[in-house]
Amino acid sequence: MTGAQASLRRRIVAGALALLLVVPSGLLAADPEPAPPYPPPPPPVARPVPPPPRYYYPPPPRVAPPPPLSPLMRVIYAPFYAAGLVVRYGVYYVLVAPLEVFSRTVNYGAKGGVEAPPPPPRGGEERR
Repeated sequence: MTGAQASLRRRIVAGALALLLVVPSGLLAADPEPAPPYPPPPPPVARPVPPPPRYYYPPPPRVAPPPPLSPLMRVIYAPFYAAGLVVRYGVYYVLVAPLEVFSRTVNYGAKGGVEAPPPPPRGGEERR
């Protein structure tokens, strides 16, 4: 190959490469079918509207505690208070508690349904 042929060959190769770079690849290839269109975006999710806030009634007004009883009223009230305590706890300890004890004795026996532990061994028998 002579210098002129080599130069011509380089020009042809360089021109072909330039043509491939300049000409878009879409023009060289056969026309394919266009891509299908994108589906439409989904509709925005509608959030339910929250219900209106509930109406809260104001709290009842605070009632101030009553003043303490005067000493005279305490003296008058004391016997009735003592009588109430006697009736309340007297009825419990005179009627209710004995009936509860009797009921438990009938249900579980005099020993309460618990087996007695075995007696401890005697000192002399333990060494055998």
